[in-house]
Amino acid sequence: MNKWYRWYRGNAFKLFLAILLLSSFIPAGGALAGGTLLKTGNYYYGPAPNAGNLPDKGSTGLVSSEGGILFDGLTTTYAGWMGSATAQGTVQVVFDLLKDYPLDSINIVLNSPNIYWGFKQFTVKYRSEATTDYYYIAGKHVKSGTALNYSVNIPMNNKTARFIVIDIKRSHSYQHIPLTEVQIFKGTGDEGQNPAAAFTAEQMLTELKKDALMVDKYGQWIYETWPGKVTTDAQLQQEYANEAIALAKVSLERKKYDQYGGIKSGGQYTCSGFFRLEQIDNKWWFITPDGYKFILKGVDSTSIWEWGYGTPFKKTDGTPRRAFEELPDPSVYAPAYSNDSNGERVSFVVANVMKKYGISYESKWEEITKKRLINWGFNAFSKWSRPNNVTFPYIEVLQDPPTLKRIQWTYDVFDPQAESIIDNALSAQLQKARNDRWLIGYTYDNEAGWSADIVKEILTYNSTSAAKGAFVDFLAPRYNNDINSVNQLLGTSAESFDALKNTSIAIARVPAADVSDYIKLASKTYFSTIRNIIEKYDTNHLFLGSSIVPTWRTSLDWDSAAMEFVDAFSVDTYTNDAGWISRYEAFGKPLLNLEYTFSTSERGLSPINASTRTASIADRGAAFKAFIESQTAHPLFVGSGWFEYYDQAVTGRKDGENFNTGLVNQQDQPYTDMVNIMKTVNAGLETVHANGG
Repeated sequence: MNKWYRWYRGNAFKLFLAILLLSSFIPAGGALAGGTLLKTGNYYYGPAPNAGNLPDKGSTGLVSSEGGILFDGLTTTYAGWMGSATAQGTVQVVFDLLKDYPLDSINIVLNSPNIYWGFKQFTVKYRSEATTDYYYIAGKHVKSGTALNYSVNIPMNNKTARFIVIDIKRSHSYQHIPLTEVQIFKGTGDEGQNPAAAFTAEQMLTELKKDALMVDKYGQWIYETWPGKVTTDAQLQQEYANEAIALAKVSLERKKYDQYGGIKSGGQYTCSGFFRLEQIDNKWWFITPDGYKFILKGVDSTSIWEWGYGTPFKKTDGTPRRAFEELPDPSVYAPAYSNDSNGERVSFVVANVMKKYGISYESKWEEITKKRLINWGFNAFSKWSRPNNVTFPYIEVLQDPPTLKRIQWTYDVFDPQAESIIDNALSAQLQKARNDRWLIGYTYDNEAGWSADIVKEILTYNSTSAAKGAFVDFLAPRYNNDINSVNQLLGTSAESFDALKNTSIAIARVPAADVSDYIKLASKTYFSTIRNIIEKYDTNHLFLGSSIVPTWRTSLDWDSAAMEFVDAFSVDTYTNDAGWISRYEAFGKPLLNLEYTFSTSERGLSPINASTRTASIADRGAAFKAFIESQTAHPLFVGSGWFEYYDQAVTGRKDGENFNTGLVNQQDQPYTDMVNIMKTVNAGLETVHANGG
């Protein structure tokens, strides 16, 4: 146990934990607690606001609480951060009250001028002068509703603080963030001694970089209690014993399903020995190797070794993060620690599984996991990692090689070396899998189509770019190979089409039809290349597309041109509305949704977005039922993949994601209320598909 948090384990702090985050958030217009309004000291922004009002707008130094707009009592003045493609995801402000004060509450006002302003969530942290190295969390709030005027009151319960930090996260990079007022109410109790020297701007910047204590030795949020929260290793071990008994007789119901999970009541069709797709009575289905109808009811990232379940335990400068009460002993729980291309991290999932299952922990965990999934009605590993020794139908993600010539989030599909690079990277994997009857098919790359943003960048390149050359070669015959006509169109002065390849072109001058058709050409090049490579080494399995997000990093031009080359078209869409299917109805291809989920902000975790956020953990199951049945009723829909088996770490993975996505928490405890609903829903999805639409 590290020295810095030993005092935390004392009785006083245990009492604090019992009451702190039972705090209630009071929306705009709600009553505020009494107490003196503090208006003392200075504050500092990181980064400086680039919108709003002076003196805060553009401030790169200290702002006096007496003269700043956050304490002026006006809701017409504010600090603002404009969104953009490169905007920071989180903005911060730190307050120095100059001495310790007992605080009654902190009220935060974030009033948005219009719908383009707002925030996803914010966290309020504090520390006293005595606690120098880290902060405590006073409250974490996720925005709800669409009101433009928004305020939140966070009870402080007379906790002592000199420094307060507010972290505010955007919903997306283009969202503008407002901060209108911060009202700090003094509580009762002893104040600190005479005001100390004010922190400098440099010292305040250091404050913004300090961690907040977040989780206990099991990776659980320390500011909240709930039934079943893990307190001992013995509790975990008893839970394993109880669950093993409860699941002892669980196995796939072979009277109802074939060995692959195909439903027998729908009749038997041609047995090809591998998964295939067939349209029956105007509805698409997977057909198992044994010839039965199959709807994919998958789960993503089911391996305990999934990198995204880990969390960094060091900062970028190599110093320890102070977010943990206690880290797993690296000598006892060495497998929980990793250091690879995804960074140096620790996995509480692995450590807790080791504590829970003991000797031969992985095989015991695999047995329980397979029985859980069967019991809950899931039938496949749909994306990403999967257990090493569990036999289940699965989809394999073929990764695009890192040596391809990149263009933002994608790569140059016209590069003459691209096909050989991809072939060399995938050939062994494809040959190894070609006779695997449990493999449903492949997706390639992930969430990376082409949009006009990609074309806009390509047009600024020179002739060393194959994509730029392909654009000029595509454009020339559309205008009768007349360079003068093209120059007039584009506002350029190139002497030849070869010269045009070295000329920067403004996308605004290119007709929309040309941009559209160029994207379609790129898409056909991309998908035909991948299909040819797959079929070169494996003619037994399906090509299921590239898991496109329908409204992000792609375009309907890209998506539509793919249809000719894929057996089914896959998307990742985090929404509660199955209306996304209508975008693709005209193409008649089978459709898959390989990433979706529903989540809450309980237990220190975050929801992925507003449309998939639920009020509580119990509500996640109801949201699943409504969404999955709506999707499955559509005649084109053939399956989905829940993202993901475990929650992400409360303390976040390397990119900061700490989403409540799991069927199971990081302590290997199923969300029982939710999975019991899923069990009933999954059992009836074949009937929903057969009768719906």
